[in-house]
Amino acid sequence: MKEKKIFYLNGFFRCGNTILRSIINQNPDFCITSNSIVPEIIYSLIRLKENDIFKEQNDHKSFDNVLKNVLNNYYSSWKQQYIIEQGPWGTSFNYNALKELGHLPSKFIFLIRPLDEIIASWVRLDKPEKKDLEQYYSDLLGEHGRIGKSFLAFKHLLENDKDNLLIIKYHDLCSNSNKTLKNLYNFLEIPFYKKHRFTNLDQVNTSFVQTTIRTNVIKKKKYDYKKYVNKNILKNYIEINEIFKKYSS
Repeated sequence: MKEKKIFYLNGFFRCGNTILRSIINQNPDFCITSNSIVPEIIYSLIRLKENDIFKEQNDHKSFDNVLKNVLNNYYSSWKQQYIIEQGPWGTSFNYNALKELGHLPSKFIFLIRPLDEIIASWVRLDKPEKKDLEQYYSDLLGEHGRIGKSFLAFKHLLENDKDNLLIIKYHDLCSNSNKTLKNLYNFLEIPFYKKHRFTNLDQVNTSFVQTTIRTNVIKKKKYDYKKYVNKNILKNYIEINEIFKKYSS
């Protein structure tokens, strides 16, 4: 049995991750996971080293045998040869964990679109009250927020492993899906699957409203983003906004 090749997807939400998963998963030998629990498994195991029972045994070799095989064991029963793990792997802690466990070098993928579009998409989904918008923006863009946490991961990868990072622009995915897909295959050095379709897509997760997709066609949904984003909000997040402008346009 061939050893599986595992890559890492740590894109911004509301940027086409689910669309990309639906397309890739048409390939019987290749898949993108849903948001993965594996980073939490590894984090929990690492924290166990602080346990008094572990300190009493102090058997690092046996414990590390478990840690180093979490990823491979987790996907051992999966039929796919190539797996893209979706999770916050680009954060400093998770990236260093991958490194210490011998899973690097590997390849990382990040989906991105203009910041105002991401914020607008979340506002349209969550529908916060106007009186709560300032706090809502802060929650989104803070270091533990749905945008802020991904931004820290993105910045960390740019600074530490840019050569192994593929940035996929949401607009490119929508306007030229086939070319974007070929670039991904080339980046991962995987034989291109010629039977991909870009209409009649399958839903890949119907558990959450935010992960449903338009199945008949891939296109950017047009609406007035300024209607949903306070014009002054981006001025409070200069560093984030400047990096988004550089890599998403």
